Amino acid sequence: MVKLMQNLKLMRSISGYIFSGLLLLCLLPSVYGQDTLRTYGPRIGINLAPFVGFFTDPQVLGAEASLDFELFPNLYPVFELGYSSMADSIDEVSYHSGGGYARLGIDYNFLDLKDRSQHHAITAGFRYGSSIFKHRAENITVESDYWGDYFIDSYENTLNGHWIEIVGGITAEVAKNFFLGWSVRYKILLNPNMDPQMVPLLVPGYGTGSSNRNFGFTYSILYKIPIIKK
Repeated sequence: MVKLMQNLKLMRSISGYIFSGLLLLCLLPSVYGQDTLRTYGPRIGINLAPFVGFFTDPQVLGAEASLDFELFPNLYPVFELGYSSMADSIDEVSYHSGGGYARLGIDYNFLDLKDRSQHHAITAGFRYGSSIFKHRAENITVESDYWGDYFIDSYENTLNGHWIEIVGGITAEVAKNFFLGWSVRYKILLNPNMDPQMVPLLVPGYGTGSSNRNFGFTYSILYKIPIIKK
């Protein structure tokens, strides 16, 4: 009888181990499947770099947002939209420039991650940028040896700037679906003579219009709206 009870206890233990093993085998695919699932969805970002312009002289005020999506593995179409303006006075001449801009481009992620659930990235890409803005100057004195110096009360023009950017950057997922990222940009102005009468001191989204080449920097907080996991 004692031997029978021992056999029954042994059989229960073996059955328990077998059941536990089968349960673990059933759970493992789901656990590891969750680790290797990749989340897809639109990612919305706010660029904090324009806020630095509040502390510069002259002040350049602006805001910028971005939208991207991993359309194909490691390939991210990007859309950026913003506004910036500035005002300054030089030798009694008052100047103002301001308007909106948009950039459209694509980034490619060169970081090879073994875990598909991770979304860190080291990217390179390009942008095409366009800005519609108005600049205005007041109290202008035009110096002329032939006609003599003369005074213009104000000058105003609406312009359309075009440029391209070569972009490199890093993005890290610091919490689930939340990202921090920065990029450096080399910008080439395509129409530097957009206004032959007066060079714009600010082309929104590009920088000073007196330079055919510019560098830019972004530092962004981003959130991805999780739509698909696969």
